[in-house]
Amino acid sequence: MHILIIFVVIVLILFIPIPLSFHFYVSKDRFYVKIYNINLLSNDGGLIKKFLNKKKPKEDKGKNIEKTIDDYKDDNDSSNKKVKFKEIPFKKLYHNLAYNKFKPTLKFDSNISYSLGDSSKTAIAFGLLYNINPILLNIFSIIFKVKRYKNDFKPIFKDKILFELTLNSIITFNLAKIIYICFIIIKSFNKNRR
Repeated sequence: MHILIIFVVIVLILFIPIPLSFHFYVSKDRFYVKIYNINLLSNDGGLIKKFLNKKKPKEDKGKNIEKTIDDYKDDNDSSNKKVKFKEIPFKKLYHNLAYNKFKPTLKFDSNISYSLGDSSKTAIAFGLLYNINPILLNIFSIIFKVKRYKNDFKPIFKDKILFELTLNSIITFNLAKIIYICFIIIKSFNKNRR
């Protein structure tokens, strides 16, 4: 009975869908990055800023951190050794990720309002920017099953430079899909080494 309960719990942990809500905003005066409406980083604070602003523990004055000349010699000797780097198998990795049937799902919404300070430049940029949408959609579809993709560009015809980006996306995944994607990546690199 206990084994059955443990098995059911493991299956639920692996296969329950987890929605990850992501919000990003940038303008001339303000920016923020939020996950589940938790402020990770912004111009007026955030969890990451608080973490980075924590005081580092004071180091002992008696310890000498500087390297001696012998240490530098050892580093140079080790750097002279020839190390062969093989090319990263981008084609194989792309193929494996693109044809993966177990992809996380993505719902992507963004609005970009902009002005380039000149009406003609703003209008030309509007046409060019809309050509980015199929490229972004193809990039996203390599890793995700795109359920919704909406990326709007709103030109503002003013005599000053303006930019405002609002991005809201929801990535739905489960641990089994993440493990499988990691397995695909490792498999692609291992085949290249052989």
